[in-house]
Amino acid sequence: MPVNEKPVSKPDILFISGSPRNRTSVALLDLLERAARSAGANTQRFLLSKKNILPCTGCDGCMKTGICILANKTKNGRFIDDYLELKASLDRVDAVAIVSPLYFAGPPAQLKALYDRFQPYWVKNYILGEKSQPKRPAQLFMLGGYSDPHGHEPLVTISKSALAVAGFNLEKINNFIGFKDPREVPNMPAEDDFEQYTPGQLAGIRKIITQQKAYEQRARDAGGAFARSVINKLHAKNSEDDNHVDVDEESVELVIEEAGLTEEITEDIVPDETTPEADDMGLETIEDVDEKA
Repeated sequence: MPVNEKPVSKPDILFISGSPRNRTSVALLDLLERAARSAGANTQRFLLSKKNILPCTGCDGCMKTGICILANKTKNGRFIDDYLELKASLDRVDAVAIVSPLYFAGPPAQLKALYDRFQPYWVKNYILGEKSQPKRPAQLFMLGGYSDPHGHEPLVTISKSALAVAGFNLEKINNFIGFKDPREVPNMPAEDDFEQYTPGQLAGIRKIITQQKAYEQRARDAGGAFARSVINKLHAKNSEDDNHVDVDEESVELVIEEAGLTEEITEDIVPDETTPEADDMGLETIEDVDEKA
């Protein structure tokens, strides 16, 4: 590391499982999360199979404050759902990974309910006018036993739109259709038991085992690559911050006055901002989309 270069702190990556079950999606998440930690990231997880997220009721209660009224409701001294726990993590982390099964080409009801609760972020950005921060990276890891003949665009589009208002840019879609819960992968029979199987059956078992090993290695590679990508982005951001020159506004004003130009300056020059429609409503370019299953 160069003498003047600051070490990059470990990024925080949030892994969200969108499945209502604690099986295949969590198995994939386990592989991704371990690989991300090995690559140098801090990780945390939020499993919708173990959390309670109430669906948005469309009450517009957040329109004046940017705060979901459901999030603050309590019963017997406890919050009625786990949204605030997730929101605290979303607002803090450097990146997010969504692991979700494909349900009729879209997200499961539990994940859609979570996405709908992101409405207060939209209110803060476009109704209350709060300044948004630069987008943080996000990736989607979709899986299922079989490909949907109608594709997976609804899951991608809904995820992209919701994550955008929450401050994330969906950069990559990772297709893990065919990945199995390891408990569903058969063991290769002992040679002494081969006679109990037909050659076709043995070939089928070998194929399943080989495919699963390939998926698992691909998951480890993807988790590590995601973490390294986030680290590189933080490194680049830190370098930009180090090279940024702060302008002394009082000195600038003094120079302007001495030059007799004060009255000629009639407006501030502000950078052109991307319109909400192009930036935050789901129209960014996805840089790397895996081939459809």
